Amino acid sequence: MVHIFDLIFACIIGVLCGAVTGLIPGIHVNTVGAFTFASSATILAFLSPEFLGVFLISMSISHALLEFIPSMFLGVPEEGTVLSVLPGHHLMLEGRGKEAIRLVALGGFGAIMVTILLLPLFALILPPLYGFMKPYIWIILVVVVIYMFIRLNRDLSSVAWSVVIFLFSGIMGWINENIFCILKIWRIFYEI
Repeated sequence: MVHIFDLIFACIIGVLCGAVTGLIPGIHVNTVGAFTFASSATILAFLSPEFLGVFLISMSISHALLEFIPSMFLGVPEEGTVLSVLPGHHLMLEGRGKEAIRLVALGGFGAIMVTILLLPLFALILPPLYGFMKPYIWIILVVVVIYMFIRLNRDLSSVAWSVVIFLFSGIMGWINENIFCILKIWRIFYEI
């Protein structure tokens, strides 16, 4: 049985790890997540899956709220490129960096609150909407992919390369999904 204090402790550890990954450039939350996943068999011998889940979710949220700070202060461009920078960098160049950080933090916190408030509504609306759209999802995906091929490429050769890479990645995904079937068939033919 999981105690509430264990989950609060997992949340605190997750927030601290997310703060470290968010504030230190080059360390990403997915790196810690990959290490956690790789050692999950050992970790789950001592901790519950709920503990691990609360840790990962709180780490991800903390990272998302803090990852803009190093890019705001360390990634500020030169004065001549002020027109092609992000709004936070623009405020930083005007000497209003602390205001930019406050605005981003307020926006992130507001987004989390809106998500929490809309979660019950999403739980009611999304399942029937998915049931209605399920037969048409492939049409939507085809239209989006064709639009991306046309919109994101400059000329016909780049469209052709995009199609080749798209098909190759699809084939690789299909092989990855069906690798056990392919290995069984290969083993049958090898034994014959």
